[in-house]
Amino acid sequence: MKEAGRELTIEPETEAKLLAVGKQPMKDVLILIQDTGMRPEEVFRIRIENINWSQRLIFNPNEKTKAARRHVPISERMLNPLMIGCSNKPEGWLFPSLRAECGHLTTVAKQFRDARTKAGLPESLVLYCARHTFGTAAYGATGNLAMVMNVMGHTDVRTAMRYQHPVLDSVREAIDQRNLRHKPRHNELRVQRESVVSI
Repeated sequence: MKEAGRELTIEPETEAKLLAVGKQPMKDVLILIQDTGMRPEEVFRIRIENINWSQRLIFNPNEKTKAARRHVPISERMLNPLMIGCSNKPEGWLFPSLRAECGHLTTVAKQFRDARTKAGLPESLVLYCARHTFGTAAYGATGNLAMVMNVMGHTDVRTAMRYQHPVLDSVREAIDQRNLRHKPRHNELRVQRESVVSI
């Protein structure tokens, strides 16, 4: 079932509002999703021993498909939250939870809803929008759909095509600009056709 609002992007102003009123660990989870493109459940299952500090990569080994088992980049702004989360531990969950049977955090949904309400943001904005934000930004910056699919663990091109919408806006704009440049010629052709019809 498709969650409403998943294809919205979280603009910088929206992110700032969420981070200003949000609580931990939701704030770190939000940044990790936006900067890695990982699914929320993948972020919850990050293990410290799967963080490669020298190459600035996180390995995601926990998924069933080959595409989902992948390395994702660590952005500059993620370094500090990751280091704090690791607390000099060589292994274990990045987001441990004593309450969860599995030993790690399983949701930040309530914290996200609370922050969204306090920030006065629409209910259509959900945590998964952070993943769509990553895909949209990565594709917009690189134009490389195969690379975006690889980093995000997608196997279906149709799923990844959603990230093309900003690029399509620029294509539409280019066509409109071309049409504006040729507008006198289009008007001239229309007048010629109308005069042929009236004869």
